Amino acid sequence: MKLLIIRPSALGDTLMLMPAIAQLRGSTEIVLVARAPAVGIISPYVKRVIDYEGSAWHRLFLEHPGVDHAFSLPEADCTVAFLSDPDGIVKKNLQTTLPKTSLHFFPAFPPVEADLHVALYLAQCLKRAGLPLDPEKSLEEATKRPLLKGEYQAVQKNKIVFHPGSGGKGKNFPPDFWVALIEKLTILFPSIPFSKPIILLGPAEEELRPFFTRNLRVEGIEILFAPEMGQLQLVLSQAPLYVGHDSGITHLAAMLGTPTIALFKNSPVHQWRPLGPAVRVLENKENLETLTGKVLEEAGKCIETP
Repeated sequence: MKLLIIRPSALGDTLMLMPAIAQLRGSTEIVLVARAPAVGIISPYVKRVIDYEGSAWHRLFLEHPGVDHAFSLPEADCTVAFLSDPDGIVKKNLQTTLPKTSLHFFPAFPPVEADLHVALYLAQCLKRAGLPLDPEKSLEEATKRPLLKGEYQAVQKNKIVFHPGSGGKGKNFPPDFWVALIEKLTILFPSIPFSKPIILLGPAEEELRPFFTRNLRVEGIEILFAPEMGQLQLVLSQAPLYVGHDSGITHLAAMLGTPTIALFKNSPVHQWRPLGPAVRVLENKENLETLTGKVLEEAGKCIETP
């Protein structure tokens, strides 16, 4: 079967397709339409990826899209679109362009009140579209083994990675919390050669660069700003431990199999728990000092039992 999936969402949202993709790979020829950087990460696991931002996909939302020979849709037996189409314009244009496809539209996410992990929801939608998929099994497998692996082999695991940001500021703990946590953790495990603990910052955290440079008293710490995706995957796969908020980078670390501590402040854990064989989740249910203690306790378990 030839399957076209359209999911123009953020990194973590798109990675939630990986449990279903991992189960479908042997029986289904998958083409994924998504945004960068997810398209580059998922590319090795599907037949083809198409960058939603770079292929005139906006034409699907036009009442009269006209003809653009630079824009074409791949042939598909089944098309599943995870996007909003209240006026039916996208559906009409897809039916016109792919008249032989079985077309299915679903909301991008399950309702917030639903007791349903996003990855399970996506797999259930694909099953409803007729794909040979066991949604519950796909989610279970995602917690047992890394879904992303391959060319990035760890050479030495001595650089813990901290990611004190995310795409939404409401999900982030304050920078002072991270300074205290990093300093306490490096002191707590002196036997680990923390030659260069890494603070990973994305474009959304650019203003934090001078803050961490000025306030962190950890010798040799490295601040890595907006690395290229290949470098990012290499850094994450070589880390003995990753600590971060609910973010796309945290989901990436978990799926690479890196021991991951995910800190949840406002996000619903039941929907967004990172998927991987070595994930620990801590919620903001106590004061920050208590939370720091719990992170240190979980970090010790990760380092002692890799």
